[in-house]
Amino acid sequence: MSAAPTLGLALALLVLALGSTGLRAQPASAPAAQAPADTVAALRQRGVIRLGHREAALPFSFVVDGRPRGYAVDLCLRLVEGLRRRLDLPNLRVEWVALQAAERLPAVTSGRVDLECGNTTANAERRKSVTFTTPTFIAGAGVLARTEVLAGAAPDAGLRELRGRRVVVASGTTGEKILRRANEALFGLDPLVVKDNAEAFAALEAGRADAWITDDVLLAAYRAQAPDPSRYRLLAKRHTIEPLALMHRKDDRAFERAVDAEVQKLFASGQVEELYERWFQRPLAPRNVNLELPPSRLLKEIFRMPLKMQHEVDVIVL
Repeated sequence: MSAAPTLGLALALLVLALGSTGLRAQPASAPAAQAPADTVAALRQRGVIRLGHREAALPFSFVVDGRPRGYAVDLCLRLVEGLRRRLDLPNLRVEWVALQAAERLPAVTSGRVDLECGNTTANAERRKSVTFTTPTFIAGAGVLARTEVLAGAAPDAGLRELRGRRVVVASGTTGEKILRRANEALFGLDPLVVKDNAEAFAALEAGRADAWITDDVLLAAYRAQAPDPSRYRLLAKRHTIEPLALMHRKDDRAFERAVDAEVQKLFASGQVEELYERWFQRPLAPRNVNLELPPSRLLKEIFRMPLKMQHEVDVIVL
């Protein structure tokens, strides 16, 4: 039997991680902590909430005709609606702040933005300096195969059904690690390692590879923008767990309580699932690209049981 965790074990690990809490001891030599943030007081004083967004992180956060759009953008806007009511700030205005990837954490920790609305992974290292909401997306490494390769295969077909097939991965990616682990477990895959994702999809498109392993959202985007998306099938199974969430300042208790309460309402009312369907399963303007990416089993668990993540989940599922 392979040493890799089964999907059932991965689900169990995710539930444990989402429900866990813990305290990190402060080193004796650390400098004195700054005064705790008070975002709620700042919102009352300035009447503006500053939302950070990305300019080209489709479908999470991107810009069309000068206006931020996307799944995370809509989540933040609905969250602000709830905060207006909860904090009795009916005239609270939204100010959008465009952020590059490297600016995200500094913008939050410095107070330049009050909430970051993008596609940021809630990992353990980042949680040392910022606070994340309940995960709103579970990214993971997936497999995109040429449809003809899996003709007649079951809906839950996975890497085992690709025995003897050539599988392409970009060098240095998680996909390469998954491919190596699969062959250690005697899956019998034929590896093709290329320099980047563009070359990987080109190999798949030209028939030099039968399948490609990388992040599921990236696979869905490449498939959606292909001349004939029906030539490719995104397998249902995910091989890693990478939770994405909204991000705000750490140790800001009043704001954290207010945000958490409103996020829970969005989950309980079904609005998160509704927005997911809009952005991941319907055509997106202006090019009418449809990612056709149904929620993974792990994300469905989050929809059903939305709990905040406190510890790292690091597994590869074969």
